[in-house]
Amino acid sequence: MERVCDLYFELSNEERLNILYSLREENLNITSLAQRIDVTTQECSRHTSRLADVNLVQKNPDGTYSLTPYGRLTLRLIPGQLFASTHHRYFNTHSLDQLPSGFVSRIHELSDSRFTNDVWVTFSLLESLFKEAEEYVWMIHDQYLLNILPLGVEALKRGVRFRSIDPLNKEEHRRLDEERPDYITAEDEEYLIQSWREGRIEPRFLETIPVFLYVTERKALVAFHLIDGSFDYVGFATKSPDGLSLCRDIFEYYWSKGSPPTQDMVVDSYKTRIQHQKESEKQA
Repeated sequence: MERVCDLYFELSNEERLNILYSLREENLNITSLAQRIDVTTQECSRHTSRLADVNLVQKNPDGTYSLTPYGRLTLRLIPGQLFASTHHRYFNTHSLDQLPSGFVSRIHELSDSRFTNDVWVTFSLLESLFKEAEEYVWMIHDQYLLNILPLGVEALKRGVRFRSIDPLNKEEHRRLDEERPDYITAEDEEYLIQSWREGRIEPRFLETIPVFLYVTERKALVAFHLIDGSFDYVGFATKSPDGLSLCRDIFEYYWSKGSPPTQDMVVDSYKTRIQHQKESEKQA
């Protein structure tokens, strides 16, 4: 523990951090380092000696300094803390406790993402995600976003394939059965049923939804739990290769744990919604 405290103390200084990042690019002597980080040579020498004391840098025979292997590893671990620090207000009200530690340690892969600081921004980005998908849409959600359903039908007709991880929650399915007719036609309902039978829609179920996530071949959006376990749908949208890789890996991890539905479960649910639609159309 003492060694970790010493490490954090040395990393708490911006000039020492700048030295580490400068040495990641190339080996430098004290004079060049001092010019690079804009300090005096005396200050630079003092900072470099401190970094050497905790084995982050080493002096080479030619008089230059370089990162140690431990120093390079330490720099690779810093981005996650930088990302968390940048969004400290968000992570003070949202929890990653349900995610495996392997994914938490990769949170920095969202560093190039856009922070969706409003639920309506999230929903707008989701609409764009559905409209631009060409190959697949994978989703983990705690509730059905009914206004997105018509876009889902359009995507299916373009040849997009769907995988969804849904809550194993009877009340949520009952709400969907009662409300879906306001958002989608009976014809589209039939198309959804046919798509499921053809394997173009693959649902699975989890008792507890760990994260709100949508990902396609080119975009992803992820939002984490509030502290009380609910979602406010504020999170991060990404197009970067690293961000997409993280989101795909999270989805596939939970996909492997989800339970597929029985045929009767899905078809009966769709039939119920179609019946509601027909009744609604007669009343109109």
